[in-house]
Amino acid sequence: MKRRDFVGLTSAGMVLTLAGFPVFAQQDQSGLVGTPKQRQEYTLNLLRKLCTEIGPRPSGSKSFAKGAKIIKQEMKRSLPYVGYDTYDFEKWELIRDPEFLIGGQRIEAVPAYGEEGTSIVGMKGFIQKSNSGFIIVDELSGKPAASITISPYGKAITHYQGRTSGNTIPSFSIGKQDKPLLESAVKNRTQAWVKFPTRFIPGAKGCNIVGKLPGKRKDEILFLAHADTVYNSPGANDNTASVILMMMLAHSAATSNYNHTLTFVATDNEEFGYFGANHYAEKCIADDTMQNIRFVINLDSLTYGNNLWISSKQEQIKDILKKIHKDLNIDSAPIFDSSDGFVMDSEPFRPSGAQALHANSRGYDEKTLPVYHRPDDTADTVPLDSVENSFLVFDEFLRRIDKI
Repeated sequence: MKRRDFVGLTSAGMVLTLAGFPVFAQQDQSGLVGTPKQRQEYTLNLLRKLCTEIGPRPSGSKSFAKGAKIIKQEMKRSLPYVGYDTYDFEKWELIRDPEFLIGGQRIEAVPAYGEEGTSIVGMKGFIQKSNSGFIIVDELSGKPAASITISPYGKAITHYQGRTSGNTIPSFSIGKQDKPLLESAVKNRTQAWVKFPTRFIPGAKGCNIVGKLPGKRKDEILFLAHADTVYNSPGANDNTASVILMMMLAHSAATSNYNHTLTFVATDNEEFGYFGANHYAEKCIADDTMQNIRFVINLDSLTYGNNLWISSKQEQIKDILKKIHKDLNIDSAPIFDSSDGFVMDSEPFRPSGAQALHANSRGYDEKTLPVYHRPDDTADTVPLDSVENSFLVFDEFLRRIDKI
């Protein structure tokens, strides 16, 4: 990845000087997300623009660029310093739609994201059980030629595999409803055929969207939410709704004065190896600002239910969130685990020594989990009450940790 300069595009306003950081006079955005009705309208409007009108936004695509432009415009409504953090990467894409047949019966198959596919003519073989599930054994050589995973939620979903993952054969997923067909094919030695050719394109452009709200000191609170989707899904729950929530937090924060500098990053390439977050972290190290980060908050799929699922080893963070739920009478049962908050997009920021949390959610599992990484992860599947609850919690969380 090649390092690119961060391009700051500032809104018009009177320039002030604060702790050596350029600050611009803000407009009052209280009319933007100040009430539940305004937040609902704001969420629905951006879900329509990003998910319904654009659709899937995989990294390096024209559709991602369209979405990034909208996100940047929204950040600029409240934040004085907004721009792109760009880099080069090797893009992966399917050459044509995947095909998978067992004994002539067509089965939905979704290739893993980021690995070598089959040849252009596909391959034939027989299905066998393996330690990880099922494999297709080439009918001529007798060697494993493809691996098959079973979706734990419902229909077939993609997952990140990557050429550096150690997997040596193509991998694809089927829905759990089709597992009996595989078991029958193993028993009856039914012939299978699969085809999903892929290609890698060097020199693709990755792009994080970064907004800053300078505080009274350089100590920083960093919010992350990935803006890319898998190649076959509009990603309303994973992770567009969380990006919208993050922007609402930015609009709300812009109406107050904070001690910490607040940074909001809509990351790219989370679904394809976390390249975006890694690149921005590299920039923080190169700019000698990594040590300024005091909190890292990664928002990922906050609309799978009203119960926030918080991963963090910081008891202080957990205690604050528990108290917020009680104080605001939030009708949910937050889940806390002891895993490290430096996971996925927040992992590259471990050198900061900051307190970290990764926020996910659960509660509407039967409705939301089956659309995970699916074409039907559409705007109408997003539970708006989950957006509102998460906003109330993290808006207050930001105010409280700012006092630390």
